[in-house]
Amino acid sequence: MTDVQDRTVTDDERDEHDERNGSQVDIVPLDAPGMRSPIEAPDFDELIRPVELKRRRPPLSAIIGTIVAVIAVVAVVVALIVLKPFSAVRASDYSTAAQQTSTMAKQYAATSAAVDDAFKFLYAQGVSYDASKEQTLKAQASKLGKSVDAFADLRAAKDPDVLAAYTVYATQAKHFVRLSENLADSAQPLSAMVTACGKTPSGTMYDADFITNYEQYIATCKAAVEPLDDAKAQVVSEFSSTLGQTLDQMTAIINQMKAIGDPSSYSSSSDQGKQLKDLSSQLVDLDTSYGALNTLQEQLRQSRENADPTALLDKLNVAIQQGYQHDGK
Repeated sequence: MTDVQDRTVTDDERDEHDERNGSQVDIVPLDAPGMRSPIEAPDFDELIRPVELKRRRPPLSAIIGTIVAVIAVVAVVVALIVLKPFSAVRASDYSTAAQQTSTMAKQYAATSAAVDDAFKFLYAQGVSYDASKEQTLKAQASKLGKSVDAFADLRAAKDPDVLAAYTVYATQAKHFVRLSENLADSAQPLSAMVTACGKTPSGTMYDADFITNYEQYIATCKAAVEPLDDAKAQVVSEFSSTLGQTLDQMTAIINQMKAIGDPSSYSSSSDQGKQLKDLSSQLVDLDTSYGALNTLQEQLRQSRENADPTALLDKLNVAIQQGYQHDGK
């Protein structure tokens, strides 16, 4: 019996088998064009030459989809900017603004108290001018001004209603700051004026030194009033002008009395006696001490009241609250 598994397949049989199954492989000679001997070293330039790959372009539908998506995003951004330009203001921004208005209110109260303290010599007997209180007033007024300026940098100020209310408030608050600073600069000369003009001469027209005492008083008081003419605080300069006019009227009355002569030379029923009595009454009515001081106190109170920004700060707080309720998010 022949062993089939050990039989060797010949080349002719293998070729015949490949032809029947259609898998015959063409053998290319080594000397054919483009072929290289397996033992021949390849050229270096060919080894490093980059291989060109075909560019794969995305499908047209993908390109169109991307463009549409970009346009949609841009449209949303534009809509947010145009339709709601202040959408950046959040509830926390309004809360921060409310905290700042509280700070401004406290700074105003502290500045107002500093004014009272620095000018206590105008209201209380036995109290004199204190330079340290003047410096305290200036420093406190500066703090108020800085707290007002700080509000403008808050994001809540982007709200148009809040900004409008703040602008009006800031104008008034800055006016109070300037008034406080200018009053501080006038504290020392005002104190000197109170000392020089605070007490008119006593006595009657029948005293021998009555005219002389009044002339000395007028000269001393006028010297103390003149530095106030250039005061930065309008309320002080206006008071100085009025007091100066009063002193001029007093001088005119004294001159008329001197022209008439000694009151003791005339009877009270004579024309000269009556004129001297009338002039003396006019001199007393022109009170440059307590009367003038009361006038100054009232004018200072009125000027501070006119510059008080409290009511406008309340309106600013209302605008902040409304913004918090409607636009804050």
